[in-house]
Amino acid sequence: MLLEPHIAAGIDEIFKAALEDGRTVLHEHEVYRMLGYIGLETPGYCVVKSEKEVNGELIQRFHGKMVVKVVSRDLVHKQKLGGVKILETSDPMYVRYVMYAMKKEIFSHFQEDKRPRIDGYMIVDYISFKQGLGYEILFGAREDLSFGPVLTLSKGGDDAEFFAKYYDPANLYLSPLSPEETALSMQGIRIRHKYAQIGRAFYIDRIAGTLLKISDLMQTYSFISPGKTKYHIKALDINPVVFTTDDRFIVVDGYADFEAVQEDEAAAKTDAAGLTGFFKPNGIAVVGVSRQAEKYSMGRSIARLMMEMGREDLYLVNTKGGATVISDREYPLYRNISEIPSNIDLYVYTAPAKYLLDFIAQVQPDKCVILISGVPSETKYAEFLTLLNAAKKPGVRIVGPNCMGVFHAPGKSGEGVDTLFIDSERMPIKWGGRSNTVLFSQSGAMAITSLDSLHSYGLFRAIISFGNRADVGIPELMAYFENEKDADIIAMYMEGLSRGEGRQFFDQAKTSGKPILVFKSGRTEAGVQAAASHTAAMSGSYEVFKAACSQAGVVLIEEIDEFYDAIRAFSLLWKKRVRGNRVAGVVNAGFESTAGADNLGFLQPAKYTDATVEKLYTLNTHGLVNVPAPFLDVTPMTDDALFEQFLIALMEDDNVDCVFAAVIPHVENLLTTDDVCERPGSIAMRIINVFRKYEKPMVVSVNAGQQFDKFVRVMEEAGVPVFKDIRSATRELERFVKYRMEKGSGTLRKG
Repeated sequence: MLLEPHIAAGIDEIFKAALEDGRTVLHEHEVYRMLGYIGLETPGYCVVKSEKEVNGELIQRFHGKMVVKVVSRDLVHKQKLGGVKILETSDPMYVRYVMYAMKKEIFSHFQEDKRPRIDGYMIVDYISFKQGLGYEILFGAREDLSFGPVLTLSKGGDDAEFFAKYYDPANLYLSPLSPEETALSMQGIRIRHKYAQIGRAFYIDRIAGTLLKISDLMQTYSFISPGKTKYHIKALDINPVVFTTDDRFIVVDGYADFEAVQEDEAAAKTDAAGLTGFFKPNGIAVVGVSRQAEKYSMGRSIARLMMEMGREDLYLVNTKGGATVISDREYPLYRNISEIPSNIDLYVYTAPAKYLLDFIAQVQPDKCVILISGVPSETKYAEFLTLLNAAKKPGVRIVGPNCMGVFHAPGKSGEGVDTLFIDSERMPIKWGGRSNTVLFSQSGAMAITSLDSLHSYGLFRAIISFGNRADVGIPELMAYFENEKDADIIAMYMEGLSRGEGRQFFDQAKTSGKPILVFKSGRTEAGVQAAASHTAAMSGSYEVFKAACSQAGVVLIEEIDEFYDAIRAFSLLWKKRVRGNRVAGVVNAGFESTAGADNLGFLQPAKYTDATVEKLYTLNTHGLVNVPAPFLDVTPMTDDALFEQFLIALMEDDNVDCVFAAVIPHVENLLTTDDVCERPGSIAMRIINVFRKYEKPMVVSVNAGQQFDKFVRVMEEAGVPVFKDIRSATRELERFVKYRMEKGSGTLRKG
């Protein structure tokens, strides 16, 4: 929430005075004043411009023990340069001497012409506190250009950066935080166990309250703030806030960097209006279609794909006019879009980039445009955006430029869309009743590899490659597909986020009722970077992204193969019923049983009912099964029918919530070779029957080479989630079950 107007007015005066003094960094006593306005306790202090102002009456305020700090607009790490001294004295002459010596020591570190300005000295109450872990807390915050305010909570003190880098990374949270979220966030703070042990459990409430107040401060002074503000806080570092020997929670040190707001700094807004034409258009025009069939033309390829989608409302444009034949059908070629005799919802531009802006200027209001072509080579991208926005009419929505565009599977009442310009003979796109996933990708190549990796299943309801995003991007697509009933799963590949786009993504994800699976590149270049000037920026942008995903309940995946696996699991298991995390498995090799048990994570081994144990002993005809272990090693002696019976026994046990099956298909007892794997009694068909019959989530592992591709494909085409090894299978089962059990619980996850 935002600060009360009278509180914000007081803080505004602090910023105004600093600007008039030529500063965008607050002095420490100004930080004290600001924090006092939001209700944090700070030490008593006084500020003098020179040592000559120190007298006995002033010193008496500090009861014989004080901290003297230099005040300088040019210094951040004052203590390292000798700018902080602890004194135990009541002699004003000694204090003046210390100030004089302090200035001399600081100047000794600089050449004469580069000496920092000394604006004065601050005398502060000495705060007594214990030195043990947990008594010093660092609260930091910074304005991330993509996400807005990001809060930092970690161990405080001089070694805070070292501790965060090598021992325990800082906890990150995106503002704003509600009181409920803030209280829940404390469940992930490990130091709470120590507080409880020493009889100070209320310390964690003090930390939560402070975090909430800082959240409100940062939210008020941010570019994402819904209220108007004259200033933005770029960085805030309160290091440390300490628990005193008499149980107060008090600020000891503070740093703040701010800026005046420019008139054009409004936060970006998510605009999902007018997107239907990309996915359910009435009338499609492809611009840039060659007349010559023998000449490769991206426009011709897209036209052919649209025809295969059953489109009868297709119109082709070539500036020379005439006609052309595509797939034995003749089409007239319109010289420009104004000649097209019918209403058009969607334009697909594949002509040279140098004509792109002229084309956009011709598009009528409230239309959808896919710009397959890139940016004109002679134009910088920022300049191109300016020209594009000036040329387009109101309500025109754009996907691209430099993209593959849109695939949307046909619905029950209309044709689909396909501009991905990959010939169906090279990569046919399957869709059907289980196509419930949408994929947003900044990279066209990533979209194609995702299709290829999951080809057998036909999972994708829609794929959108948006390239250099001039208009429509991930937040808009999230908002649109949130309301599409045929889209159960949202998957996305990200490369970069523009100003404010991260916040839009976070806000959409936080309120989404659908699972969001994300793979993001660029982890290493945005890793942890210790701040050169202060500790408020102990995390790079990828850490902020991770925190945003965790807080919003997004499933963030850091390996590309795992991303494909997660799509497979979530898409195919989504309609299964998740009652708990008790897992059991059937395998025909001891290694699979052990490896599965070692990779359960959130899952817990099931304990069978007595009836199931009795049933398993009855099925164990060859005496080699490790009954009643939760992961049954049925050995290579078990045939197709018996393997199925073991699976059914686990599925029908009320103490089992989910199941995995691991098959080593090489053994002779199983019908897994190409000539027999499709028979009604084969293990593939039996697994399919079990998967379809029962509501419990089930995954399958097949650890084998290419000679068993058909065996795997039979199960894939039937909608069974099959993985290449037991680790992948159990990992994705765990990921899915954990998501279904945690989503909606209101838990604010630790970043």
